[in-house]
Amino acid sequence: MMRSMWLVLPAVVLLAATPADARRRGRCWTPCCPAACARGCVVCDSGCGACSPCASPCASGPCYQTLERTVLVPQLVTETRTVHVTEYRVEPRTRTYTVQRLVPKYETRIRTECYTELVPQTREETYTVYETAEEQVERTYTVLVPYQVEKTGTRIVYETVQEQVEQPCTVLVPYQVEKTGTRLVYETVQEQVEQPYTVLVPHQEERTGYRLEWDVVQETAYRTVRRVVMQQVERQVYDPCAPGCCRTVVCCCPQVVCEQVPYTYCRHVCRQVPCTYMVTVCRPEQRTRTVTVCRPVCREVPYTYCVTECRPEQRTRTVTVCRPVCREVPYTYCVTECRAEQRTCTVTVCRPVPVQRTRTVTCCVPVQRTREVSYQVCTCECVTEERTETYHVCVPVCVERQVQVQVCRLVPQTITCQVPACGNCGGCGSK
Repeated sequence: MMRSMWLVLPAVVLLAATPADARRRGRCWTPCCPAACARGCVVCDSGCGACSPCASPCASGPCYQTLERTVLVPQLVTETRTVHVTEYRVEPRTRTYTVQRLVPKYETRIRTECYTELVPQTREETYTVYETAEEQVERTYTVLVPYQVEKTGTRIVYETVQEQVEQPCTVLVPYQVEKTGTRLVYETVQEQVEQPYTVLVPHQEERTGYRLEWDVVQETAYRTVRRVVMQQVERQVYDPCAPGCCRTVVCCCPQVVCEQVPYTYCRHVCRQVPCTYMVTVCRPEQRTRTVTVCRPVCREVPYTYCVTECRPEQRTRTVTVCRPVCREVPYTYCVTECRAEQRTCTVTVCRPVPVQRTRTVTCCVPVQRTREVSYQVCTCECVTEERTETYHVCVPVCVERQVQVQVCRLVPQTITCQVPACGNCGGCGSK
């Protein structure tokens, strides 16, 4: 806004100094005004172009006198001003919160488990092995025997013959032609344009939000555990010593049993806690400024240039042309042919022969047995602890700063002007 005021004030001062205003104040508008002096207005000095009032009173108009007046002239002045600026200072703070931690606890327990042990035993068994026996067999086969046969044929051979031939041709002969054209020339013109722009002005706002905090909650769940239990089963076994006699035998068989075992675990539960915080928000403001815009102006400029053009001319030239000539040439070549012949050979043939053999085999028999095994069980206990942490907070602080600002001020200035000194009077004297 101050810049636009600085641009408008000189235009106002210039517009005020019109020819009518100059004549009204008693000053000459042109460097020399003899016609005005003849009418009794003023007397002009031919040396510098300044005018002075007549020595005697004018007969046709009023006389003028020179006076000093004070006018206000705009001038840019740089001032130092104090402004308030909001800055943020980081401050450390401390808070205490509760944490639940799981502490493992190990216990040693003893359990009885059933396992199977393999007992080695030996026995004899008979198996069959195939051995290979060789025999000589006579076989007949056919063989193709190659032999050479000479044959005669003809082939076509192409020979190249050169001939001189006269051909017409067209030749482009260049020559210079002068032409006139116009081209565009761009000139830059500066204009004063007023345009709006947006400024973001920051200010503080207090807002309310939520932050997340986690709590540890103990819950009980069940899991499936498999356990081996020995169960007595009655079986009917035949006595090998007394054929046809059957007796009842009680044996222990392992059986897998599934059980539901409870256990305790900790689960984190999230909850929202309200809190208040400060936010710096920028508010847009519309302002106006005057800028200098450069606009290109296009104009046409004539110029002369030379162009090379070509005119066609008919001429004759002699060229060498190659023409192929075909002729037949006899030649002799050999061909390989095959005849079939019967031949005999002796081949060794292998035949498998079965042979009975005996071997001793060792096998393992499973036997059920029991044993005691110790194992460790881990249980977790929840322990509550208090912890302290340090965090940083941005605190707004208002600070005074010195800023250099340009201000347009009206400065008084003394100028000299001419005003009418009297009313109508007698005629002018001679110069």
